[in-house]
Amino acid sequence: MTGALAAAPASADDADAVYLGTRSGDIDVLGGGYKWHYSDKQYRSLMLSNTRNHYIHVTYKGCKKWRVRVSAPHPEGGYTDDSTTVEGCNKTAVVSIIGKLHANATLAIYLPVSGDTRSVAVTPIN
Repeated sequence: MTGALAAAPASADDADAVYLGTRSGDIDVLGGGYKWHYSDKQYRSLMLSNTRNHYIHVTYKGCKKWRVRVSAPHPEGGYTDDSTTVEGCNKTAVVSIIGKLHANATLAIYLPVSGDTRSVAVTPIN
């Protein structure tokens, strides 16, 4: 009974997909401790072949206006992306996309006041 309950939280995020794992890390935009932490829950879609769903939470513990954007190749061609702008202190943004099963997702942080941008490649979990 415990094993069945342990799997429930992952399937609650996306009922039509299989949870593959979570990839996390930091993005240092300005250096000197200005770090954004990301956590990407990845799922293999059961509805579309060759498809991976990304649910990414990005947190910044300081006080700045920032924009987060994620993009990845779409299984049917082209790219898919999602973005949002955040302003305030100790904020978390959530972005999500559907991408190719074996493709990296590119996660970028942009600071509109200074124009600084940094990005990382989020690799797929197999």
